[in-house]
Formats: sequence, C-alpha cells, structure tokens
Amino acid sequence: MKLTLTEEQAMMRDTVRRFLGDRFDAVTMAKEPMSREDWLALGELGLFAFLLPERAGGMGAGPVEVMLVSEELGRSMAITPLANSVLHCAALVADHGTQAQIERWVEPVARGEQVMAYAIGGTVRDGRLNGDAGLVRDGMEAAAFVVAAENGVMALVAADGPGVIRSAIRLIDGSMAAALRFEDAACDVIGTDPRQIAEAGYLAELSIVAEMVGAMGALLDLTVEYVGQRKQFGAPIGSFQAIQHRCARLFVLLEQSRSMLLRAALAEPDLRGEALRAAQAYVATAALRLAEDAVQLHGGMGVTEELAVGRGLRRVLLLSRLSDVASRSGHKLAA
Repeated sequence: MKLTLTEEQAMMRDTVRRFLGDRFDAVTMAKEPMSREDWLALGELGLFAFLLPERAGGMGAGPVEVMLVSEELGRSMAITPLANSVLHCAALVADHGTQAQIERWVEPVARGEQVMAYAIGGTVRDGRLNGDAGLVRDGMEAAAFVVAAENGVMALVAADGPGVIRSAIRLIDGSMAAALRFEDAACDVIGTDPRQIAEAGYLAELSIVAEMVGAMGALLDLTVEYVGQRKQFGAPIGSFQAIQHRCARLFVLLEQSRSMLLRAALAEPDLRGEALRAAQAYVATAALRLAEDAVQLHGGMGVTEELAVGRGLRRVLLLSRLSDVASRSGHKLAA
C-alpha cells in the first residue's frame, strides 16, 4: 500500500517536523510533557484548528493528516494531549455542541490555550452527573471533560465546577492523570450521533498508533547510532553479525508496523474498525518489543533517566497499553 502526499500534506508534516526538531533531541525527548509555551506555539501555527471539524472553523483534516502529525510527535517522543484533547474531546463538542459551547471550549483548544479530557462513567439525570470515572488522562490540566455516561448520554462538564472531584496520579511516562468522580455535578448533554462519535474515536486511536510508530523510528535510530559507536574487542559492536541481525529484526518490526498504520489510515470507512484494531494489536506488541530491545542493546544505562531510550520505553509502555485496551474493547466504528 503506497501513500503519495499532496503538497499541503507534505508542507504540514515538514512544518511540524521542523518545529519539533528545534525543541526536542536525545537529551530532552520524553523527559517531561510538552511545555505550555510550546503547546501554545503549535496552536498559533494553526495545527489544532487544521485538525478540527469545519463546524468549529477548522479544516476537517482526515486520517492521513492525523497520522502524519502524530507520527512526527511520536518521533520526537513529545508527550502531549493531542489525541485526547483535540482529536477526541474538542472534535466531539465541535460536531455536537452549540455555538456557545464551541466558542467557550473548542476555540480555546484550537488556540492551544486549554485542554479537554475524555472520561467514561457516571450517570446523568436531570442535568446532573454522578459517579466514578476512574483514571482520566490529562485530567488534572483539563478545563472541561467530555463524559460518556453509563446511560448512553454524552455530557460536557466544566472541570472547575462544584461536584467535580479529582486527585493527581503520575503515569509511567511522567504525564499527569486524574482519579475523577462526580457528585451531583452540573453538565450539558450534547448530541450522540453514532457516526460522528465513532469517527472522533477512530481518529484519536489512530493518533496513538501513529505516535507509537514514530517512537519506534526514533528508538531504532538511537540504537543503530549507539551500536555503531560502542566498542568491544577493539571494534564497534554494530559490526558484529549477531547485533546486525538483531537490528535488522527491529527494522522489520518498524516497517511492518508502519504498513499496518498506513492500512488503518487509508481504509474505506466501512473497513476502518477492523483495520484499526489490527493495527492496534500488532503495533502495541511490536513497539514494546522494539523499545525493550533498544534498552537492552544500550546495556545497563539504557534503563536510566539519562538516556532517551529509557524514557522512550516508558512512553511506549503507556501508549501500547492505551492501544491494547482500545483493541480489546471491540470498539465499533460506524460505517
């Protein structure tokens, strides 16, 4: 399967690549979540607006554009709320919310000024939300939550409102999540068009797969560079046949993962669910295998905080777990 980029797609990818290349290297990648200043700068570039639906003033970018942007973020191992905040929550509100809700919540997300988070749980009755939403990624910095309630209702909740109770939990990659519950919290019910809800979920999950593929590429590059420099018995260990074969196997894992990602991004709408679940299952396993081997090939210092491969392994652990859970959930995409 071959993808030929349009001029606009190539320009967008190159812009993101240059932006990230100026800010992330082997010393800084995956060290901490992207700074607020850099996130705002991406908003000023128009990246988030480009990815959002036209109803919110965006360009309504599709799977290919989401894949390209997310793979670049993954290659820099940038820890961001792109999939959760922009592609999932803001897109849902843009598609189903009122104009006032779009102006209050979606437009600030498009500018990079605030973050939204997606939660599952609770019950809505008479405009009030009650219940436990469990662990919510990006939940501590979120200005609002889009909540898929247990009774089939999609609710929008301001994070600073009464009855919203959250406590901080640090995840393995250093990002912050929230243990979240609602106690008679005021909420707005938004629309529940199955097709649009499925599309937002598909793009968010595709983004996570693309991030893993990007991270795999970065980890393989770091490893090949390292084995070409580290010496044993007076020769670079990369000259040893056993190491060459091992790196070749990692390269195959990367290329197969990239093919699975491409298949999921280019699939026809009625085949997206199957293609995405296949990509999630394969890439989650392959990315973890590659990351573990990259650490092992670096030796004992590979697990330290000092090297990008150690931090990259922790990032891949989180992303692969997210993808594995989504794959096992049997999430169905509307045709």
